[in-house]
Amino acid sequence: MMIAQKLNPTNRYKTLKGPTIPWGYEANSIDPHLLEPVEEQLEALSMAEDYLKESSYPEVARWLTEYTGRSITPMGLWKRIKTDKTDRRRHAEQKSRTAKTQAEGNIKTQAFN
Repeated sequence: MMIAQKLNPTNRYKTLKGPTIPWGYEANSIDPHLLEPVEEQLEALSMAEDYLKESSYPEVARWLTEYTGRSITPMGLWKRIKTDKTDRRRHAEQKSRTAKTQAEGNIKTQAFN
């Protein structure tokens, strides 16, 4: 599984939805409305999530900027982490509901036989 799929299971960052390209992505050279993941930045973002357990957002944002060469503010980092966590939680809930619905459907089908 690519790091982009792990951090973004709902494909929120598949297309450009505003004037700013999300951190960790770049515009496609053919179609500027499509986004392509930058694996190095996304791996650093994944490490930053772990680093946030021990440090502050300004410190981690500074580290990310120095490590990747692409700037990110502490508030931008906070919003990105919050959005990604919410997306992963919603994706997991959706998968759980789908599995539960399919299981209930199988039970109902077996009851009719």
